[in-house]
Amino acid sequence: MKRNFLFSGIIVLAGLALLIMSPAAHAASLRCTGADGKTACTAAQLQDLQTGLSSGKRMHKPLLMDVDSVSLGSNGMLVCRKAGGGMCSDDQLDAIVSLSKTTKSSGGAITITKTQDMSSPSMK
Repeated sequence: MKRNFLFSGIIVLAGLALLIMSPAAHAASLRCTGADGKTACTAAQLQDLQTGLSSGKRMHKPLLMDVDSVSLGSNGMLVCRKAGGGMCSDDQLDAIVSLSKTTKSSGGAITITKTQDMSSPSMK
């Protein structure tokens, strides 16, 4: 009985250590807006961004190679997914912001800003 209690305590402590040490899954996010900086991106602007991502992959930009998709979430937030299904890294989000500055869109200018969630610390 005492041995089971000790083992359970070790498992709980190990779990807490992993929770504290692991970087937050949603530490940063991207917001996509039109030229006015207030309204969310349109479907046409998102499609143009997807085309830019494909071009970036063909130009062998290493940070974009693993990006599977970028979709529009609520309130203009972009959801970036890796090929394996996980969330994109901070470096990949930075590459998308950089790419958006050179992406030509038939739906008007695309403005993508990266926001940092200060409530979840990043372990860099």
